[in-house]
Amino acid sequence: MSSTEIAYQGVRLDILNQVYRPGDRIKEVAVARKYGVSRTPLRQAFGRLISEGWLENIPNQGVRATKWSVADLEHIFDIRVRLEPYLTRCAVDRLDTTQLQALKGYADDIARYSNTAGEVAIQKRTQANHMFHNTLLMASGNPRAVAILNNLVELPLVIWTFRQFTPLETNRSNDHHYEIVQAAGARDGCWAESVMLSHILAAKNTVISRLTSQAESARR
Repeated sequence: MSSTEIAYQGVRLDILNQVYRPGDRIKEVAVARKYGVSRTPLRQAFGRLISEGWLENIPNQGVRATKWSVADLEHIFDIRVRLEPYLTRCAVDRLDTTQLQALKGYADDIARYSNTAGEVAIQKRTQANHMFHNTLLMASGNPRAVAILNNLVELPLVIWTFRQFTPLETNRSNDHHYEIVQAAGARDGCWAESVMLSHILAAKNTVISRLTSQAESARR
């Protein structure tokens, strides 16, 4: 594994494990020493993490773990609520048999890795979730709207969202995926649209309530 990859994986895992919390400044010297890498590969790793949404570069301050406010997340979810259910409805009549089978497979993967512990399982669940939603978006025939959503729904946010779910919330989310597959198989766009709306609103409620609780705890 290259020095850049070592630094990338290390900092990424530190963020996931909340060694660095949203808004925490990440100092180059300390990270380079921790992972035994020089500053050049570390900066390359930082560049990759910034492009993927894990870190953000603040002028005159340096690099910090990406910080999401309650307002940021509300805006992101509000846009998803308006776009993604509509795009799902558009996709239903355009999905071919191969895509329908793929959706079912992704739903199975999400459910399987939801019941498996460990970082690898979280990554595989996240990837399957991305493929599930992306399959629907790409079949919608609306590339401009898809580009907007892809810029909003960053991988760190999805992983962080999964980590906030209780077992009951996880099961509900998984059931939504299967119901969307069922609606798509029935070529019922309105049904699929309504389930996707419930799916996003449920995730929004979970994330906003957890973030609000964390912010209140931090102020105490």
